[in-house]
Amino acid sequence: MSDVGVLHPVRIRVAQVLALGPRTGTQLRQALPDVPYSSLYRHLRWLLDAGVIRVAGERKVRGAVEHTYELDEHAVQGAVPDPSALSPDDHERAVTAFVTGLMAQAHAYLEGAEDPVTEGLTYLSAHLWVDDDELALLRRRLRELIDPLAHAVPGPGRRQITLGVVAIPQPGDRS
Repeated sequence: MSDVGVLHPVRIRVAQVLALGPRTGTQLRQALPDVPYSSLYRHLRWLLDAGVIRVAGERKVRGAVEHTYELDEHAVQGAVPDPSALSPDDHERAVTAFVTGLMAQAHAYLEGAEDPVTEGLTYLSAHLWVDDDELALLRRRLRELIDPLAHAVPGPGRRQITLGVVAIPQPGDRS
């Protein structure tokens, strides 16, 4: 796959449109009229190969097959069954899918947000110095906080949020 991991503006825009719901290629062309036809389909192919989007349906239109595309929720959620089996390129595609999906969800939310802070919009990046034991403890505590809520069901007073957490080791001293 060429162009691995690059958050290309057209790909981000396609993901933003698909965050609003599934769209056919024709609907994507209408939503992105400034993007040339061949360029759009090249970026759709990249997003499909990277696992950011998937084909949600197909139908025959005048002898051709029209695809309906949607964000791949598993990729957007970072649901990788066995991360240890991934190559560095696979990890880059997975992170790209995850980040692109978060950006698309944020865009879809902000399109209609009245008061993002009061409604709960939060984003944070923190640079931490940790050893292996502290990192393992951080992962465990995040799981302890997130797992019970991940299995909660809709109900009065409850609303769904997307929580994205990424821990990226920084290049340099790995002693």
